[in-house]
Amino acid sequence: MKVVPWILFAVLAPAFTASGVEQEPVKRELELIYVFEGSKPEFIFVIGQSGFKSVASLEEHLKTWPRGSELRWAPGCVRVGGEPLLSSEKEMGDFRKFLERRGIRFVLVPSG
Repeated sequence: MKVVPWILFAVLAPAFTASGVEQEPVKRELELIYVFEGSKPEFIFVIGQSGFKSVASLEEHLKTWPRGSELRWAPGCVRVGGEPLLSSEKEMGDFRKFLERRGIRFVLVPSG
């Protein structure tokens, strides 16, 4: 296999802020909030004080995290149906692959 040095560097390079300071990995908790307003529940992913209405917007946020970061999620066992990621093995698999490519460790705490 031929390795192109600049591509390898881009993959292994640390993340930097706009001011050129290297970002330290972060460790955050993910929550899924249910909004019961209207005829059908809506879902919002929450990390700290930030909310995301879709997996795509959550992924856009996670693209800003440096490699070596960790996202922990303990979604519990109560479901109403249609929850993003939790209702689709394919969607969850794609999300895991996204995080792996970004170098973000994903800790999914199984419900019990």
